[in-house]
Amino acid sequence: MDYITPALSVTLLVLLAVSAVGLWYVIQLMLPLIHYGGPYVVSRSEHVDAMIRLAKLTPADRITDLGSGDGRIVIAAASEGVADALGIEINGALVKASEFSSHRLGLKNARFVRESFWKSNISDRTVVFLYQVPYAMRKLETKLQEELPPGARVISNDFKFVNWKPIEEHGRIRIYVKSEVA
Repeated sequence: MDYITPALSVTLLVLLAVSAVGLWYVIQLMLPLIHYGGPYVVSRSEHVDAMIRLAKLTPADRITDLGSGDGRIVIAAASEGVADALGIEINGALVKASEFSSHRLGLKNARFVRESFWKSNISDRTVVFLYQVPYAMRKLETKLQEELPPGARVISNDFKFVNWKPIEEHGRIRIYVKSEVA
């Protein structure tokens, strides 16, 4: 064992620690894919602004962002004064970052939960924001049709539902309204 010097031991420990952190990070990135969602992709500021504007939010709205990432949509909606802004995100590190940003801004009406949006009860939400991939959109269409109250608005960035027809389209942002009929 003379060939393992103290310097080599420290180097190996550092490499092991870096590898463990890297593995944890990759697992966090993969969680949404494992849970039938999309990967974390940042919504551009101009898209967030447009989605908030097109949602025509009111103080009575209860919004959620399914797969809220770093919380920018929830924070923007809370800043507009909605009653309750909820971010649902499976990546715990992103939830913590969102909570930190919200707290720093003093937003009492913004909250974030770490869970799969597939397991979340969203039946009290009046506005839902989405930036999901096509395979998730097909399944989400059914979940939203079953759970949302009639008249709820769904604002989708980039991706379309298969069966719902948008009431408005602005570039790649689509606005859907849950009908009375399931």
